[in-house]
Parts: sequence; structure tokens; C-alpha cells
Amino acid sequence: MITGSNFLTDLSSDFAKLLINGDNHDVIIEAGEGENRREFRVHSLILCTRSTYFRTTLSKNWLRKEKGVIAFKKPNILSNIFEILLKYLYTGLIDLDILQGTDLLRLLVATEELDLQKLNAHIQTHMISNQTEFIQENAIDSLQTVIQYKKCTILKDFCMDIICKEPKLLFGSSKFYSLNESILKLFLKQDDLAMEELDIWQYLLKWGLAQMENKINVDNVTNWTLENFEQLEEILHDYIPLIRWFHISPKDFWRKIKPFKKLLPDQLYEDIIGQNLDPETPPNTGEVQPIRCPPSNSCLIGEKHFALISSWIDKKPKNFYNFKTKPHSFELLFRASKNNFDIKTFHQLCDNKGPTIMISKSKYNDKLIGGYNPLNLKAYGSGIDTWTECSDSFIFHFPIPDSINSAQIARVKDPQYAVSYRTNAGPSFGSGWDLTIEIGKVMRCNLISSYPGISDFITAGTTLSLDEYEIFKVVKK
Repeated sequence: MITGSNFLTDLSSDFAKLLINGDNHDVIIEAGEGENRREFRVHSLILCTRSTYFRTTLSKNWLRKEKGVIAFKKPNILSNIFEILLKYLYTGLIDLDILQGTDLLRLLVATEELDLQKLNAHIQTHMISNQTEFIQENAIDSLQTVIQYKKCTILKDFCMDIICKEPKLLFGSSKFYSLNESILKLFLKQDDLAMEELDIWQYLLKWGLAQMENKINVDNVTNWTLENFEQLEEILHDYIPLIRWFHISPKDFWRKIKPFKKLLPDQLYEDIIGQNLDPETPPNTGEVQPIRCPPSNSCLIGEKHFALISSWIDKKPKNFYNFKTKPHSFELLFRASKNNFDIKTFHQLCDNKGPTIMISKSKYNDKLIGGYNPLNLKAYGSGIDTWTECSDSFIFHFPIPDSINSAQIARVKDPQYAVSYRTNAGPSFGSGWDLTIEIGKVMRCNLISSYPGISDFITAGTTLSLDEYEIFKVVKK
């Protein structure tokens, strides 16, 4: 008796040869269509042992037999995908690293059909660990694929999580207007969909208009006919209750939603007006749903940006972390537009909160510039303008906001004057105020001194008018 040895490799290799040679086969399966079509000569005993699908299918009386050989077709599974699955069934081996995202999705769908549950779960886990960028770039297609299958819940939940954290992947896509109704409803029901409610309504309105046979312009609502309103109301009828109307400001409701009053049920409209006038009186249309967009979300960048910033903070390679693995959380302290760009309020909300990230957006283009201060924001000495030493701060730039591959970083080269505290200004970096936010909606680069690398994306003496800036507290998880 041979003990202590493992001959599974030899066994797997021999079964692989059996698949390749097709010796003594009793089943012929034709997979794929057209030029992709291919025949596989396989063995019912192995297939039935390894797959409940084949165990059931190969027992059907309708299957055609010639000289004792069963023949059937699988035109919906590409031949190269089917070959991978057969190798897995024969050998127990599969190499997912050689496959790209699209083929992995095809493989996943095929495992669902063939009821290969363990492999199905393994592929989902592999994609989440190794294909995050593909899923982010193809979030809608990935979701529309996996949502059809009951066993693909791991990947479905992951896609949902990505989109809820970064809604532009869905709502900013040209594919949004042809989105499946059930998927749209699913997202409108999510508590963690990180969007302002007014934005959700405006996207929903545009989606509804895209479904109408007679196209009408959302900007010319005064020219709409009663028939236009009735058609659109019928399309949006089931979606109206999913909008969290009571979390839209009275000003925005009056200016941007009142023109579409005919789309809302009369009682709902009255309740919204009543809540805006008398918030203490509960509405008649039921319980007010909680606010959807968590306060820590940025209106300038998404989770992939925060993951990159985490990699910079820890001095890791560019794509070291993704939004699931990043070791920092980012808590919103200050949003300039919500606080009238007030410097006093900035200090009240951001001083003595520990490490912070600043992100700003120029008024005249979409470029984003920010900085990381790993120290407590406080007066570092006496006087209005004080500096302190730090070797880990940096300034960064996203010339293409949605692309983290466009990102540029400039780390401090003069640590003695890395960060500045100015009582009459916002976040400030460098001895020459290499980057500083001043009173009003103004960012300046006075002199480039402590961060010479920023000369790649900003010129000394530059003054930028800001559309927005945000401050986040950086917390190590």
C-alpha cells in the first residue's frame, strides 16, 4: 500500500488527455454558433458525476442517439468558454487569471446554467478581488448580466455597492436612458445611493422623457400639452413614490419641481408644501423616508479617488488599494457651497479634527486640485500666519476628474514649511503659500517653494475662482 503520496496531479493529467483524445466517448456536444461552433467528444459518466445539469439532461428521452452516442447542442455558450468548463469538469483545474472581465462574465453565466455552484461562487469572488477596475468601467453591463441569475448575488451586491457609492457610473452613462426598469427601481429604493434627491429626480425625469414616443424638451415645460404630461405620468407612475421628496429643499422644490406639478399625486404635492411650511406636522402620505445621501459623500470625487488618495497617504503604488480595501475613511467636515465659502465656519468645523484632505473644483473647468495635511489643523505658533514641519503632506491634481489614471501628485520637498495655518484663510500649503484658499471663492498659487512638483499642473502667480471645495477628516480604520 502506497501512503503519504499525492497522485492527484497525475490523475488530473490523465483525465485531461481523455478529454483531448475523446477515446470511448458516448456524447457529442456542439457548442457555439457560426464560426465559433465546435464539437466536443465527451463521456457521460464524467459529466453526470460532476454536474447535476448533465445528470438531468443526459437522461432525457428526446436526446438524439446515433450508434449509442448522444448528440445535443449548446449554441448559447461560446465554444472557448465551454472548453474551459469541460477542462474543469474533467480535471478539477481552472486558471481564471488568464481571462479578461468579459470572458469571466460569460463563464459565470455558463456556470449558472450548468449548475456548477462552487465554481460560480469562486468566479464571483475572483472578479471582486482581481477585476475591480473592469467592474467599475462596465458596472451597468456587469449588473445587467448578473442580476438575471439567482446564484450571482455576490457579484450583484458588489456592482450595486460600487454604483451606489459612485452613481455617475450609472446616471452619467449614455446607457442610463435604455436602462432596464427593474434595475432603475432597484436603485431608487437604495438608502445608500450617494446622490442628492433633486439630482435623482432630474435624472429620472430625463429617463422618462427618453421613453416617450413623441420627444419633448425638459427645458420647455411651459410648451408641454396636457397629453404630454399624461403620457409622462403614466411612464413615471411607479417611480414617483420612490423619490424622497421631503429631503429636497423648499427653494429647489419651488423652482425646479413645481413646473412638473401635474406629474405628482395631489395629496403628495400638498404634503410636500405642508412640510415645507410646517415641518412639525406629519404628512398624510405616510412616513417620511430617511435621507438617502450620507453626509460623508463628496460631490467632487468618488470612491476610486479616495482609494487612490489612501494609496498616496500610505506611500503605496498607485492602484494598491481599491474602494473595498482602502484603510482610511473620509468624513466630510466642510462643503464650501453649503457654508457660503465662509472662512470662519471653515475653522469652526475643521480645526483640531486631525488629518484632513482638501479637494477643490475650478469654476471655469472641471479640473480638481487638492492637498493632504497629516497634522491637526491649528495655530502652529503665534501670529496670523504660522507654519509647521511635516514630511508626509502632498498636493494633488485630477486634470480629468473621472480618470484616476490622469492623477498627478507633488510631495513636499521643504518639510519645514509644509503646512500653514491662517486665521483669515482656508487650507494652505507651503512657505510661499504654494496653494492656499483665501476669503471668498479664490484659490491662489503665490510662489512655488515647498512643493516644486506642482509646477507640472499650476503656475506661480495663478488665481483660480472656485466652484466648490470640500474638507474631509482622514480616519485610519
